[in-house]
Amino acid sequence: MIAARILLAAAVWPNGDPREVAHRILLDRRYHLGPQGPAPKTWLEQLLDALDAFWRRVTEPLGQLAGNDLLSRIVGFIILAALLVALVYAAVRFGRNVRFAGARRDAVRADALFDGADARTLLARALAAAAEGRHHDAAALLWASALRALDEHGRVRYDAARTPGEWRRAVRDPSFDALARDAVVALFGDRGADAALVARMRAAYDRVVAPA
Repeated sequence: MIAARILLAAAVWPNGDPREVAHRILLDRRYHLGPQGPAPKTWLEQLLDALDAFWRRVTEPLGQLAGNDLLSRIVGFIILAALLVALVYAAVRFGRNVRFAGARRDAVRADALFDGADARTLLARALAAAAEGRHHDAAALLWASALRALDEHGRVRYDAARTPGEWRRAVRDPSFDALARDAVVALFGDRGADAALVARMRAAYDRVVAPA
C-alpha cells in the first residue's frame, strides 16, 4: 500500500509531494517564533494617544459635574468648536483690519506725493509717466486724477483715507469699478503695472470723468 502511494505521488507530482514540503517547513523551529510583543506605535498613534489623554483630562471635570462621561464629551466638543469658531473669526477680522490699515496708509502716502494738484494736472503727469514707461507712476496718477475729478465735479467728496473698495461703494459706477480693480492690481498687488493695464485704466478714466 505504501509503495503504491509513493508510486502514485511520483506519477502525480514528479518533483515531490508539495504536502511533504509544507510539512517539513512547519516542523522547522524558525517558523515557530511569533512576535514577542506588540509592534511599536507610530508617531501618529503616539500623537493621537497624547491628544486623547489631554482631552480626557479636560473633560473629566465636566464628567464629574454631569455624572455622564458621554455627555461630558459632547459638551466638551461643543465648547471646543465654539472656541475654534471664535479664533477663526478673530483671525479674519485681524487680517482684514491690517489689510485695510495698510491700504489707507498707502493712500495717504500717495496723496502726499501729489502735493494737492488738481485732476487736470495729475492727468498730465500720468500721461507723461506712461510715455516714459513709468507704468506704476502712471497708474497711481490716473487713479488720483480720477478721485480728484469726482470731487471737483461734486460727485464724491475726496478723502485720502478711503480704500479702493470704499471708493467703489461711494461712486457706484461700473466704469469706476473697472478703474479701481486695475488700480488695486497696480498699486497693491504683486504683479505690478504694465502698458496694457495703464491703457485699460486710461479708457476707464475717460468713461468715469466724461459724464462729470
